[in-house]
Amino acid sequence: MNRHGVFSIVTILFGVSSFSFFASLSFIEVERSGLRRAVESVCSRIESEYVRADDKKVKSFIQSCFRDIPNIVDAAQNVTENEKFGKDPRRRLITLLNERMSILGVSHMIAFAPDETVAIWTNETVGTGARARLVDGEIVITRIVTDSPAARAGIEVGDLVVAVDGKSLDDAIDVERTSGIWKILRPDETHVLTSIELEPVQDQVIPYWDQTQEITGIRVLKIPSFLPQAVDNEVWPKIRDEIVALHQRNERLIVDLRGNPGGSFPAMLRVLGALKCDRSVIGWIYRGEIPKIQFETIDTMRDEFEAEPQLEQLKQNNAIALAPFPIGPCFDGPIGVLIDQNTASVAEIFAQSLKERPRTLIAGWRSSGQVVMARWFQIAGLSQDYTVSIPVGLYRSSKGEELEGRGVSPDQILTDRLMRWRSPKDPWIRDVARAVSL
Repeated sequence: MNRHGVFSIVTILFGVSSFSFFASLSFIEVERSGLRRAVESVCSRIESEYVRADDKKVKSFIQSCFRDIPNIVDAAQNVTENEKFGKDPRRRLITLLNERMSILGVSHMIAFAPDETVAIWTNETVGTGARARLVDGEIVITRIVTDSPAARAGIEVGDLVVAVDGKSLDDAIDVERTSGIWKILRPDETHVLTSIELEPVQDQVIPYWDQTQEITGIRVLKIPSFLPQAVDNEVWPKIRDEIVALHQRNERLIVDLRGNPGGSFPAMLRVLGALKCDRSVIGWIYRGEIPKIQFETIDTMRDEFEAEPQLEQLKQNNAIALAPFPIGPCFDGPIGVLIDQNTASVAEIFAQSLKERPRTLIAGWRSSGQVVMARWFQIAGLSQDYTVSIPVGLYRSSKGEELEGRGVSPDQILTDRLMRWRSPKDPWIRDVARAVSL
């Protein structure tokens, strides 16, 4: 091959290489532009929507948020530096934003990747279907989601998770998302090895009667969430009618709110209407100054799931009163309510309202203290399924209780002992059953 032919081949190869190089640069710049828009979008939402945006500390945070956009984007694109965040720079950006927003120490100010958004609004996740708690340094199974990998693998309530792939787990939450060879210790002290792989798992959303835990004369109602679909169905009216019938039979009721992350205000108020016969105002969502209840009348929240009318109501009046929705008769008998550190948001408002109800015992552990009204926004610059929630209203109970950062304090604190949790019978339900039987 002559010199001219060699030169032509080199030129062609150089041209292809140059094209790839500049194409790569172009992709990086497009990606960077999207990430930058995303950070700007979140900073702007906090500035325009956050209920405490006028606070001096928050103003300083917002200024630093805009100022540090280049640094945040650099960190999101730096794979080597941020391997713990995963390979997708968008997901790394979500993690970085959440680390930054956590500085404000307020609940419901959080960014979500698409799978996290879906999980919150449907209760569907990719996992094992096992639920557990850490007691006396051991991870003990407390619940198994129906038709989940853990259920098919034969995992049972009361089992101890000794190890997965030969390594012990650090926290009870790890059982929900760790696949591999599980080493289980049964209550009869036998060891079992079983393989579990992660799959899509649909956990309960609609309230249901937990018949496995019921005792003669005491019904147990598990309320997993207050998502709109929890009550907007054919099942809930039947459960509501059964609740009312309990009083006629002189039966008692245990309401299990453990792990309930909250959801919709109207859904919560519908359920509350079946349990709280006093239909007076239980509290207020407000912006700005605390409402002067004795001097003004505030419109109550309407029984509809669309968020925009609620937000417009809040914008016009700076406050919305919350009261149980009067749908049919109600249960007036004794109630025991179980809460824990994972009872959150409107589930806490629900528990606090029942705490102020006669003949009611709140038992368990202090709730999470994540009680605000939040609005969800799409994060610009990313796909439409990347979202951020911003607190737009604060809550205050009719008795003057501020629950954000404090939570609901139980009337009776329940304790954990490992041997009690190694039984199929939930020890906390048994404790409350004894109390409401008195």
